[in-house]
Amino acid sequence: MDTKLKTKLERYLKNASRFLWGLSRENQKKTYPWLISKGKKAWGPQFDFKYGPYAEVVDQLLVNPGIEKLLTDLVAPIITKELFAEKALDFLRDCWNNGKQPSIDDLKKYNIHDPYPFCEINTQFNYVERWGDFAGVWFEEIEPWFKEEKENQNGKLGETQTT
Repeated sequence: MDTKLKTKLERYLKNASRFLWGLSRENQKKTYPWLISKGKKAWGPQFDFKYGPYAEVVDQLLVNPGIEKLLTDLVAPIITKELFAEKALDFLRDCWNNGKQPSIDDLKKYNIHDPYPFCEINTQFNYVERWGDFAGVWFEEIEPWFKEEKENQNGKLGETQTT
């Protein structure tokens, strides 16, 4: 990850309206143990942080494990394996790229029962109220970076196989 993208993604994380873009969907008391459990599975028993305000914990996470590992080992698996199927992400990406908010009926077609953190639902009137903070970060920054990394890895594999 180049320095420009790294600092940009760090700023997105620091300025997100919800801690870790709201991926835990819980309060601080439940989120920190959730994060420690996921972190220890991803990065081993040495992963830890000192409890404190969200801003302080984010600063600690940007040091250990760092933004790149946060994205590859925590954020991406939650999004792509726990919350959204590939076709659902494709649909949401198409909506995003076309400047269109999905409807509740569209979400149901793609088996998306809860589009959070990509979209926010007005539960009183049952409609998609707005795109969430995370949508732009994911579709405009994180996904393209993953695609580029994958292409770089495939290129390196091809180079080593031909030499």
